Order: sequence, then C-alpha cells, then structure tokens
Amino acid sequence: MRIGLLFSLTGTTSFTEIGQYRAALYAFEQFQENYRDSGFTFTYEIRDICSDPEESYRHAIDLARSGVKIFVGCYTSACRKAVLPVLEQHNCLLVYPALYEGQEIHPNVFYIGEVPNQQVVSLLQFIVQHFGRRIYLIGNDYIYPRYTNQQVRVILNELNGEVVGEQYVPLGHTQFKHYLQDIQRASPSVIFSTLVGESVPNFYQAYYEQGLIPQKLPIFSPITTEIEIQAMGSKYAAGHYSCSSYFQSLDIPENRQFVQGMKKRYGQDTVISSVMANTYSGIQMILEAIVHLRSTDRKKILNYLYNKTFPSPSGNITIESNHHLSREVRIGQANLDGQFDIVWSSEQPIPAKPLMTNTIIDSANEEQIWKYVVESIGEETADGVLVLDQDQTILYANSAAYSFLRVKQGDILKKEQLREISHQLIKKETSKYGVQLFIFKRAKRGPLLVTKPDKEPYRFGRVVTYNPSFEKELRTASIASQSDANVLILGETGSGKEVLARTIHEQSPRRNGPFVALNAGAIPRELIASELFGYVEGAFTGARKGGRLGKFEVADGGTLFLDEIGDMPLELQVNLLRVLEERKVVRIGDHKERPINVRVIAATNRNLKEEIAYRGSFRSDLYYRLNVFTIHIPPLRDRKEDIETLSLQFLKNFHQHYCGKGTCHLSNAALQLLQSYNWPGNIRELRNVIERAFLLAIDEPEILPIHLPEEIQNANCAIPPSSVNNLKDVEKKTIEQALKESKSLTEAAKKLGITRSTLYRKIKQWKIHKTTFS
Repeated sequence: MRIGLLFSLTGTTSFTEIGQYRAALYAFEQFQENYRDSGFTFTYEIRDICSDPEESYRHAIDLARSGVKIFVGCYTSACRKAVLPVLEQHNCLLVYPALYEGQEIHPNVFYIGEVPNQQVVSLLQFIVQHFGRRIYLIGNDYIYPRYTNQQVRVILNELNGEVVGEQYVPLGHTQFKHYLQDIQRASPSVIFSTLVGESVPNFYQAYYEQGLIPQKLPIFSPITTEIEIQAMGSKYAAGHYSCSSYFQSLDIPENRQFVQGMKKRYGQDTVISSVMANTYSGIQMILEAIVHLRSTDRKKILNYLYNKTFPSPSGNITIESNHHLSREVRIGQANLDGQFDIVWSSEQPIPAKPLMTNTIIDSANEEQIWKYVVESIGEETADGVLVLDQDQTILYANSAAYSFLRVKQGDILKKEQLREISHQLIKKETSKYGVQLFIFKRAKRGPLLVTKPDKEPYRFGRVVTYNPSFEKELRTASIASQSDANVLILGETGSGKEVLARTIHEQSPRRNGPFVALNAGAIPRELIASELFGYVEGAFTGARKGGRLGKFEVADGGTLFLDEIGDMPLELQVNLLRVLEERKVVRIGDHKERPINVRVIAATNRNLKEEIAYRGSFRSDLYYRLNVFTIHIPPLRDRKEDIETLSLQFLKNFHQHYCGKGTCHLSNAALQLLQSYNWPGNIRELRNVIERAFLLAIDEPEILPIHLPEEIQNANCAIPPSSVNNLKDVEKKTIEQALKESKSLTEAAKKLGITRSTLYRKIKQWKIHKTTFS
C-alpha cells in the first residue's frame, strides 16, 4: 500500500515541513511495528513540492495516475488548493496536517490542523479577561494574516474590544523599528501578531532591542511555535504567548511517549511543533482505517473515522462530520528554555467550525445537522447543489454543479452564473447562519445558450466585451492609459494580456512611440539582462561589435511590455527595480547611466503574492512598484457572453485572410457547445478551434457541431434531472433513516452529529412516529 507524501524539503516553508516529514516517517515506523501482523505493508513516496503550488499539482497528478489514493502534506493553503482538482478527478484523499484560515469543507480532504474558531477565539477571550480590550494588529500583507485579522475584528466586537491600530508589511520584511514606535504611541493592551516567515524572528528581536517587555506589552500569536523560537533564540520569545492544541511541554502520557520516540529517532535536540504532532496523528488515524477496512476508498475511510475518538500527543481528538477535529485547545507562555508553560486550557474539546468562524456563539448542533443534510443531498442527487456563504463564495459544489457551471469550492459565484441557474431553481434555502443552499436542474436539452445582453458592448480600443466584470477592468485600463503609471496585467495563459497591453499603449499619449514586447519566460535566464539593458562592445565573450541597445532604450518614448514577469530571475529583479525607480539604465559592461522615458506594462499568469510568500521567487518591493494599476483579465470560461462576438470576429478575419472563402456564420448548436466548454487555453485556444472549424467547413454555409473538436462536442453531457424535495423534508427523511439504522436515540444522534436533546426536539418538530425506530 503506497502513500504519497507532499512536503517541501526545499523552498520558503521547508524549515517547517522538514519537521512534518520526519514526524510522518516516525508515524509509519510506529504503525508498522504495532501492526506487523495486520498483513499490510505500507510504503511511502516522498515528493519535494518546493513550497510551490504548481509543483504540488504536478507531483500530485503524477502520483495519482500511478495509483496513489492517499496523500499527506501540502502545508500552505495555496498548495492545498492546487491539488484539489487532482483529488476530485482521481477520487483521492488528502490528510492536511496544518492550521489554516477555514472556509472550506472539501469531501476529499481530512483536516488535522486547527481552524480560527479554535485558536483565535480562545486567544481573544483570554486577552480580554487578563490584559485588556485594546489590541494592535500587525501582520504580513498576505492571505492568512488579513483573513485572520478580519475574524479578529468581528470577534473582538462581540467581546466589546477595540482595535487601536492595524499595520501590514510586505512578506519578508525585516525592519520594524518605526512600526514598534507606532505601536507604543497607540498604547495597546497587547500586540496580536500574524507575521509569518522571516518577519517573525526580526519582529521579536526588534521588540527586544527596543526595550519593550512582555509584562507590560505582550505579543500574542496563533502562529509562533517551538520551531520559530528555536530559529530566533529563546530570550526574544520568553514571556510572549501562543495558542495551539499541542505544545511539546504538554505533560500527558501520550505526549511523553511521542517526544521520547522522536528524540530517540532524530536526536535529543529535536524540537517538536504542533504541525509535526498533527502529521503524526493524521497518519496514525488514516492507517488504522485502511487496515480495518482493507480499503483506500475515500468515502469508506471517512465514514469509518467519523465520530471516532483517538488518543494523540495533544490528548483525545474526535473526528467530526465536517472532516475537521474537535480538540482541546491551550494557551502557552514561552519560557527561556524555548518551550511553553501552559497557562490556560479549554479543558473540554472545542468543535471545529470552519464555515462559521465569525461568531463566538455556540451553534455546533444546528450547524452539524445542516451540513450533514447538505452533504447527503449532494452525494445522492443528479441535480446541481451549491452552498454559498454571505460573500457568494462557494463552500460546497457537487459534481453536477461543477459539470454545469464549471465552478468548485472556493470560487466566487458570478452574478451571471446565478442568473443562469435561477430559471432552473428547484429550491433555495438560507440557514440562520447566512449560508445559502441552491438546488437546480440541468435542462434535458443541454446547456443554456448564453445570449449577449441587450445593451451595447463596452469598447476599449480593439477590445470589446459584454461581461460586466471585464468591463470594470477595461474601464480601469482606460484610466490607466492616460497616465504614465506602471500597469500589472494578471490573467491565465492565452487570455489576451499582450493584446490588452498594446491597446493601452494605442489609447495613450505615447501611441506614436514604440511598443516593445519582451517575454521573460521565453528567453534563457543568462540572456535576459542583455536583452533588457543592452551591452557595450567587449562586455562578454561573443558580444556584438559596437554593442547593442537593450529593450528599455529601444522603447524610449513609448511602452515596454514585460510578459511573464513572474519568470524573471530574482537577481535581475533588483536591477529592474532600480531602473523603474531612477528612470536610468546602465548597459552591461558599462558605467554610464542613460536616462530613459519608458512606460512599463508587466503581465503574468502567476499569483505573484504566492510567489512572494511561498517560493520567495519574486520581490515584494518590485511587485508593489509594478502594480500601481492592476488589471485582471477574466478567463474565457467566465466570459461566456463574449464567446459569440470573439468567434464571429475570428471567422471574419479568416474569411478575409483566405480571400473571401469560407463561412462567417456559426450555428446555435455549435455556439452552445463552445459556451459549454471550459477553455483551459482561453482566447488563444478559441481562435485555434475556430480556424480549424473554418477550414473544415470551407464549403458549408455555417459552422456545425461536427466541425468542432471531439473534446468540445463531448463537453455537453446532459445530467438527467431528479426530483429533490424541500430541504426540510430531506432533513426529516435523514433523521428517520438514522433512527431506522440505530438501536437507540444516542446512537442515532451520534450518526447525525448532534446531541440527544437536539434529536429529541427534531423528532417532536417533525412528528416522527415511534414505529420509525428499529
């Protein structure tokens, strides 16, 4: 039996993940020793994902295709989200052993780490009770810190607390003297830190050197562990606080045995963190389920684990129906030994509420049954099922919803997609928590034809759109075109980034100057500097006689378009930043500075914030210099109303190119298929498909479905409709079924994930007769 381990042995987060990898190996060794007579032999295959979402996806798909069904790892949320399509496609299960920001219950993920309602709520209640209500927030300008601090504000409001200051610094920031001075002026009760990576030790050290003391102004962090303390030095962390379910100093038999075993395996200086303990526990639980079931089937494993309680180094943990863990949570104060003295414990397990992190009100019972019913519907119906939060973020989407709308968990539902399903809505329910459930049918005839709105399209030069989201971006582009400010264009491969960049140039006062394009991803890294900055004669072996102008000088008076900026080598980013700031360029092999007058438009298909955070492959200062105006080009799958216009324009172009031959018409049936396809290659792929269809239909009056590629013809697989009753009826039937399968009310309540008293109330509410009982 082979398990796939996805850990970063190199990369930005490798310091943390190497510890997880060691804990994973120890878990395998311990399990094999304890279950040597089980008949199962477990092997693992480790892949270095390099703190990179793309590497995570690549390794996951390779392992899944080779038959691996169980994965462990993917420390960062970006890496976790990157492998979700692989898990869905190959019906695999990921054991995710890290704390994270919540807002996710994926059917293919088993979450071992803490969520904000377990950590953040506990910390804030402790702070308000013991230190005061004035809190200063400081964090890196990234996903987890910003999201966590949003939750802090909401929860603190319920506790009658006050945020007296809030600051975000670029990832990798190391200078905190001025920030600490601002903190002192605000006179907070505590500092709440969501700093990550290199910023953590530098902040604690600057705090210490500033002469501040934790007795008067302590730092609280949900992130800082024994690993970070080891990196910064214990004297800088002593007196400050953290919150977790696990601390190495936890004095219980299970942890003493775990710590002793890890030290014996890896050395007496081994430091153990909560994510290492989570990794160990997650693997132990998964392997036990596989041995018991003699299967790696995802659903069977989760059904086996549901509602079971396991001993672990952090105490007893219980698996909930939302794929998370109910656990005891503790607050620790760092000491001079680099460990934590536990100063507070919840004493009772705190249920995980990944979707409902914005309240301290105890709503676990109602939440559990609601999610249980939704998951039951989603698995059993062929109709589309969507669950949205208050921000229209998709919390759950079954396979029918994905097939119809091409949306998945974590996406934001577009207004046009909501309109698309509103005509086929079977039911819409809103829970008292503000979460919405949509159940809708697929039309028997296949996908709806997405018609263009009645209004005129928005035009920005050569770019035309009916899509409201893209129109908003183009209006920003129009404003940007009238300035000399730098522009950063974000979009998937093939979405038209260079076309938009050229249009901005053509609509700008620089339109009569040159437009020069350079693709940083298509040039060998050793040649990029000479291409950008030029060189003088004799600068290097093979240099052209007389030297050569670089692209900056060629573009003088006009626009320089830097495509795939995310692929630029890190060492050259410093030089690019200097040119952008000083507006002067120095050729390679020369010392003379040459002034330039160039407007820079950059583009990338990468998430540069993730590159900064997880790989350290892009400089945050360059990012902020480039994105004065940031323009997002939506993928073609989100601009279905534009497909007809684009297709007809391509047909017109080909008709002219081939000297008046061929058709300029597209049948409705063919258009339906084009609009139902997902378009991973975006507009570039659409153009190629239309050219192929044009040539195949050169003597036909219009393009028909038969002229389209087979994968597009097969994209429209209608899903047979089924009748789904009112959500309340489904809830009643779910309870009745659980009662039939159970010997007592207590057993039925456990299956439903609710208390016995709640089940009794539901029985009375739905007037369920005693004959229902087995």
